[in-house]
Amino acid sequence: MERGLRSAALQIANLIKIMLILFNYPAILIAGNEWELIEKEDGIAVYAREVSGHSGLEFKGVCLVNQPIEVIGSVLSDIPSYPKWFFKCVESKRISADNASGLNFFLYIAVDTPWPFSDRDVVYKVEIAIDYALGKVVIHSTAIKEPFVPLKTGYVRITDSEHRWILERVSPERTRITFINRTNAAGPFADHISDPGTRDSTVRSLENLIKIAKDPKYAKAAKN
Repeated sequence: MERGLRSAALQIANLIKIMLILFNYPAILIAGNEWELIEKEDGIAVYAREVSGHSGLEFKGVCLVNQPIEVIGSVLSDIPSYPKWFFKCVESKRISADNASGLNFFLYIAVDTPWPFSDRDVVYKVEIAIDYALGKVVIHSTAIKEPFVPLKTGYVRITDSEHRWILERVSPERTRITFINRTNAAGPFADHISDPGTRDSTVRSLENLIKIAKDPKYAKAAKN
């Protein structure tokens, strides 16, 4: 009897905590497929829009940084370092595949999700396009649905996500970075946590990228 009461009390406590978390994720109201500016924070302009065929919003962060495009490219190429700057990332690795190349490969990402929700992971197919004449790099990552990597115990696999990093040379020492991010968090409560989580991931990842790009090792790598 006492054990049953403790179990019921714990379930109620967990439910209350989930409700409090959801209340702290205010709805982001956007109508239409055109980009709408929703905020500016520390030099980062944040936009959002609806995407046909998807329940969640797509977010775009844009900023100018005083770094050569080669340095920013070096950071994005350093996949093992993602947990140091990509928001909530706890593991990142390139997945071996027969048809992989320097510009086309598979990427595994594991994400720390706030308790009491389960952690997430995702496998992306990454395609990179470089336009040397225009000084532009586009990195397009699309989540795959196939069980290319075995699912970890306790994780929820994200299968509906798309990222685009766009790097544009403004001058030899300045780069415009655009990060476009749409992610359905999957699992229970995905409709409630996907938009605010994607918004935070877009902004915080850009903020952290700007900081880590100051590490001298990336300027050195860019010259090689």
